Amino acid sequence: MKKQLYILCSVILALSLLTPADAQEVQTEVTDYGYSIDNNNINYENSPVNKLGRGLINTATCWAEVPASVARVSEQTDPFVGTTLGAVEGVFTGILRGITGLFEAVTFVIPPYNKPIMEPEYALKSADDNLREYLW
Repeated sequence: MKKQLYILCSVILALSLLTPADAQEVQTEVTDYGYSIDNNNINYENSPVNKLGRGLINTATCWAEVPASVARVSEQTDPFVGTTLGAVEGVFTGILRGITGLFEAVTFVIPPYNKPIMEPEYALKSADDNLREYLW
C-alpha cells in the first residue's frame, strides 16, 4: 500500500511540474513596489478555480445524466426504450462524468482551465435541456 501511495504521489508531483505549451503566461510589469500582475489576463474562466469547481460540481451531480439520457432517448424513440436503454446509457455516462469530474478536481492546478473534458460542461445543464425538449 505504501508503494502504491508513493507512486501516485510521484506521478501527481511530476504532472504538476510539467508546463504545457498552451499555458498562458501572466504578464507582469515592474512598479515601485516590485512586481504586479496584469489583471486583464486573469478571469474566472481561465483560472484553476473554474476547473476545480467544474470538477466538484460534475462529481456531485453525475447522477443527473440518468434522467437526461432517459428524456433524450424517449424523445428520439419511444418512452419504453427511453426508460430502459436510456437509463442504462445514463448510468454509464454518469459514471464517466463522475470520473472526469474527479480527474478535473485532482488536476485543477494543471492548465488548460477553460476546456471541459465532457460536453456539456455540467451534467445538470444536460438534464435540464433534455427534459425541457421532451416535455415541451
